Amino acid sequence: MVRSWTGRACTAAIVWHQYDTHFKHARFNRNVRSIWAAVETLVDYKFLFSRQRTAEELEALHERVAKRWYDVCCKNAGLYIKLGQQIATMNHILPPPYLKYFSELHDQAPSVSYEVVEGIFRKEFNGKKPQEVFLEFDKEPIASASIAQVHRALLSDGTPVAVKIQKPEIAVQLPWDLACFHLLVFCFEKIFDLPMYWTVEPVCQAVRQEVDFHIEARNSKLARDFFEEDKRFYIPSVLWEYTSRRVLTMEWIDGIKISKLSTLRENGFDVAAVAHLMVEAFSRQIFLSGFVHADPHPGNMLVRRRPNSRETQLVILDHGSYLSESEKFRKQYCELWKAMVLLDTATVDSICKSWGIKDSNFFASLQLLKPYNPEKHSVHLNATTMEDIVKLQVEAYERVKRLLGDSQQVPRELILLGRNLNIVRSNNKGMGSSVNRINMMAHFAAEGISVDLENPLDAEL
Repeated sequence: MVRSWTGRACTAAIVWHQYDTHFKHARFNRNVRSIWAAVETLVDYKFLFSRQRTAEELEALHERVAKRWYDVCCKNAGLYIKLGQQIATMNHILPPPYLKYFSELHDQAPSVSYEVVEGIFRKEFNGKKPQEVFLEFDKEPIASASIAQVHRALLSDGTPVAVKIQKPEIAVQLPWDLACFHLLVFCFEKIFDLPMYWTVEPVCQAVRQEVDFHIEARNSKLARDFFEEDKRFYIPSVLWEYTSRRVLTMEWIDGIKISKLSTLRENGFDVAAVAHLMVEAFSRQIFLSGFVHADPHPGNMLVRRRPNSRETQLVILDHGSYLSESEKFRKQYCELWKAMVLLDTATVDSICKSWGIKDSNFFASLQLLKPYNPEKHSVHLNATTMEDIVKLQVEAYERVKRLLGDSQQVPRELILLGRNLNIVRSNNKGMGSSVNRINMMAHFAAEGISVDLENPLDAEL
């Protein structure tokens, strides 16, 4: 009897595995893989971490955990690639092995076949194939990311365009991935006694918006409107008649990725000037527009010469993930940055208290991404050093536990804003840390205090 039931259970497990893999894009298997990795990580950091006595032993532990989660992200693909890319930007907090593995994920997003692309396109455009809508449509993608891939096409008049096609598994996997994310963060909060779970729903909401290309098209238009008067920045235009929830068609732009430093130099671009444009663009968004790109990684920015000019122009792509700041928060954040740089501890403390934050000095360090010590009567505006990074890593765990007084009061804008700050800092570092990021942000913060805005999304309505 036992053998019979064991056989049935094994058969059922095999059938379920095959069904999940071939018909449900492995949504169950992917989350089992994630939960198992989380259990192993729990054992490593909760029970083994304190036993590591030497730097070599700690390095080996970090190496093991980083490799484990890198493998999970590669095998699960989809939204896990995006998660891993975010981890790669946090090298001011995480140990070096995490950067070593996760920095490779920018080139690890697999593409889907043309047959799959055609199937999605026909569902979105009343049964029409890409070749029936466009004069030409390249079957091979020119880029593949975690959620979508991009194909080059020609309109009927020969105008080149970029057609972004959402991968079919995303819609199926999304609810399961987000449910698993909820569960993992909840468990890690309880086990490690860290205030984490309050961040989950804003992150999930941002991901849900990112898979609706109508929202990305709207974000692109709003960003384009903001930068329209400053020709140093450019947002490609959306072709609305060729855009749907899972297909986005935009103006084609030729340019060089900001991470291709040698290619930039070979083409006569000043890398320091490009880095300056990059930091300025997002400083302006944070403090002057209140509508902020939340995923400004190197693949989302191109450099080119302005048409009919030799002036350098920064082209900003991929507007799926955006933060819309309330006017109250934007003004407070401007005041916070001004106060941090001027060592106005009373104002820093007051703003932090109103946000439910107890450790204002550590919170300021997280915003500046370098240690903040007002008692020393100075703020170092120079580039973040390895000493700064080590100090943040040493202090992070215990101070994060004490950081929040009331998570319900914390502005949810800080979550995606923190993501932007991390990536911009990482980009600047990758380009040689040539820009005084803190000084520039403080400049635009001071300017933003006197600016009164309406929410751009309200204006759209």
